[in-house]
Amino acid sequence: MALSGVSQLSHPHRVPATDRARSSAIRAGALAASGTLAIVVLPALVGWLAAPEGSLGWFSAVQVGAGIWFVGHGQSIGGGGVTVSLTPVLLFLLFVYVAARWCRRLVVTERAVVSAAEWNQVALRGVVPGFLLGYVGAAAVFSLLTLGAPMAPGVAAVPGTLWVPALALGYLLVRPADAEAPGFVRAWFLRGPSWLPFAWRVGWRGAAMLFAVGTGVVLLRLLLTAPDVLRIHGEYGFNVVAGAVVVLAQAMLIGNAATWALAFLAGPGFSVAAGSVISPASAEPGLMPLVPILGALPDQADYPPILFVVLLIPVAGGAVIGRWLDREVEFFGNVHARLTATAAAAAIAVAVVGLLTWLANGSVGAERLAAVGPAVAPVVGALLVEVALGALAWTGWCVWRDRIEAGPADPLAPPEDEELGPSTSQPAAGGREIAATDTGDPGRPVF
Repeated sequence: MALSGVSQLSHPHRVPATDRARSSAIRAGALAASGTLAIVVLPALVGWLAAPEGSLGWFSAVQVGAGIWFVGHGQSIGGGGVTVSLTPVLLFLLFVYVAARWCRRLVVTERAVVSAAEWNQVALRGVVPGFLLGYVGAAAVFSLLTLGAPMAPGVAAVPGTLWVPALALGYLLVRPADAEAPGFVRAWFLRGPSWLPFAWRVGWRGAAMLFAVGTGVVLLRLLLTAPDVLRIHGEYGFNVVAGAVVVLAQAMLIGNAATWALAFLAGPGFSVAAGSVISPASAEPGLMPLVPILGALPDQADYPPILFVVLLIPVAGGAVIGRWLDREVEFFGNVHARLTATAAAAAIAVAVVGLLTWLANGSVGAERLAAVGPAVAPVVGALLVEVALGALAWTGWCVWRDRIEAGPADPLAPPEDEELGPSTSQPAAGGREIAATDTGDPGRPVF
């Protein structure tokens, strides 16, 4: 009887913890979605106030902001035979950041009130589904704001907004090397090689590095062509407030331009209109819309073959990824695992960049503007070859250097097990040997 009473009391104690976390997560998801909506609706209202000569009411500005909100989540809006599906990458990343802030507060709060044993179930059945449900529920409400608007999202756009909260949750929870990560996350990675958590982390760092390289190229080009960009901007005669809104809207496209710059550095290039292409071989921008930021694009020209030297930039980026992984993990002579981990880190980095490139592509109008950006498959394929080449080249050089430094074995030397005593290696997960001896940086895992 006593045991039965304990069971009846302990089970309700676990269920409310999950239910409470789910309720809090639903509220946090709805508030996160509301915060991201404010980011686009407030500037839309400011732009409406800055144009008093317009005949549209304030609710039209709200509808425009709501439509941009869906576009910023990777969804398309359309009307009158025109479709807009090009996602402003920096706006998308800003939405993910805002959602991650709300999610972090939720995770910290819920993790503090449950035990380590309960956290796995609370996260899996409470935090994750609740946050997603709250976010998509708010998206369904926001879609009502676009009813009757000239450009509106489709029905599938509502569940499509789950991109943002899912990435925010992944950023906070999918950290296999973190002791506070939920058990189901660590279980996923335990099914793979023991170096996978480190390759995962280095791969994401590599993606950020490649994106930063593309952004740097864009900012340098904008600096060099600033007079042309400012001239186009001045032709519109904006007042100060309206001009600031237009500049902010174009700034959200710098992330798109960063992926286009990476497409240029990779070789395939990109297009800004149907029939145009800008690559290391030549620039044929064609007839472009009068958008100030597009004044940074080069004029029509044929480039000398020496310009293909820019393909070495992604190769150098791959070498940096290989160096980062080499500093993270000590493989202790396991060349196969070392090369495989390096290739995996390079592939993760390119996959993330490929996702951003896919988001940065799309339509911004009809006819010539129906397809803007690089072709994703050729760019991802070229980047994968170049980045993997650089990463594996660095790792291969490190392997060669280690063997040279080790030198040939002395046939007169006593066996290692007799000189050092009993072996200090221990079996690792998967049957591999993890050496416990110090072979370099004591803070690095040894494989």
